[in-house]
Amino acid sequence: MAYAAYKEFTPAATAPRRPVFQVLDVTVPLADAHAVRRAVLACDGVDILRCEPLPRSAATCASAAPRARLTLHLDGCSFEAVAHCVLACTSDGEFGRLASWREHLRHLGLPSGS
Repeated sequence: MAYAAYKEFTPAATAPRRPVFQVLDVTVPLADAHAVRRAVLACDGVDILRCEPLPRSAATCASAAPRARLTLHLDGCSFEAVAHCVLACTSDGEFGRLASWREHLRHLGLPSGS
């Protein structure tokens, strides 16, 4: 008679995942910047890192109106939710690069912190 040894499998406790932080640049007309800021802050997991007015010479829209660049910190929030908020407030928004937090710090010339 043959016997088989069985060991009950219990998965090891998984280490808690570190949150994935992303940074998104959004350029909007200066007149709409306040409404965009309020709408974006209503999304869970979004913070505004920077809001800077841009000179008219750097305007890329057809109207050449003054623009503002918002640098957003996304923490667990999807790009789609932020895009929906921005497009609900203005029809003339431009989405820039979506970068990881580490890439953003490297772009600024700062150490990555890890």
